[in-house]
Amino acid sequence: MFGDTDNRASLESLCTVFADGDWIESKDQADEGIRLIQTGNIGNAGYIDKEERARFISYETFDRLSCTEVFPGDVLISRLPDPIARCCIVPDIGRRAITAVDCTIVRFKKEILPDYFEEYTLTPDYALQIQDFVTGSTRQRISRKNLGAVTVPVPDLERQKVFVEIAHQSDKSKFELQYVKRNVKEMITCSQKKIQLNR
Repeated sequence: MFGDTDNRASLESLCTVFADGDWIESKDQADEGIRLIQTGNIGNAGYIDKEERARFISYETFDRLSCTEVFPGDVLISRLPDPIARCCIVPDIGRRAITAVDCTIVRFKKEILPDYFEEYTLTPDYALQIQDFVTGSTRQRISRKNLGAVTVPVPDLERQKVFVEIAHQSDKSKFELQYVKRNVKEMITCSQKKIQLNR
């Protein structure tokens, strides 16, 4: 799909918002209010809720620190492991939200579908670029500047939709294959137990 796409652009150039989250210390947190989405909530192309460990800040703190709000449909990229530069699309969590400083907020222009970018981050093309930009010996990470320099293939919107559909179908097929393998394994185990009982 990407081999015949000459049109590539830097990630940052494709965004209307490309900014890090906010530095929120423990003393700034509250029991209720605006949800703080952390790196642990960012799965590898999926949002992980972890409601039982949720963190919040008050509306007053939001204003005092001039926090950047994130909205459903925004993409969050974790600049920390693991893996580095994994991302998720922010779902509607039923309340206002911000994100932590080690996450980059991405709000795309109209020529990029968030679903397309999320699936693209699972490709070797993306992973190899990230690997080239990673820094740090004890705790590896990628800077926002380097993350913004990663190039993204930009096919037309119809081709992006096709890519997403193919990726989703592939994920579904993998799940079905795992389900079949698990059931076959269980059947083999049951058969072995029956054979042993009949001896």
